[in-house]
Amino acid sequence: MLISSVLVMEHVLWGKYCFAVGVALFVISRSRMTYTGKDFRMKRLNRLYFLSSMFLAVAAYLQFQNNNSWIVLLLIVAIIEFYTSMRFTLYEKENAQAKDSENSSSDTSIRK
Repeated sequence: MLISSVLVMEHVLWGKYCFAVGVALFVISRSRMTYTGKDFRMKRLNRLYFLSSMFLAVAAYLQFQNNNSWIVLLLIVAIIEFYTSMRFTLYEKENAQAKDSENSSSDTSIRK
C-alpha cells in the first residue's frame, strides 16, 4: 500500500488499482482478527483497527474520485495504527508482568 500510494502521488494510472487491492487484502486480514473475549481494552483496540481499515477503504475511494483528501485519511490511519500497536504491546507487557507476579506469589505460597 505504501508503494502504491507513492505511485498515486506520482500520477501513475495503475497505482490506484494497486492501492485498492492492497486495501482490500488489508481489510480482509483485519476482519479475520476479531476479538471475542470480555476484555474492554482489547475490544476497544480491535474497534480502532476496524476504524482504520474503513478509513483506508474511504481513502481508496477518494483516490478514484481524484480527491486529494485521501492523503489526510492515510495520515489518520498511520496515527491510529501507531497508537493501537503501542497500546497493544504495552497491554501485553502488563499482562505478562501480572502473570509473572501471580506465578511467583503462588510459588512462594506453595513452598511455605
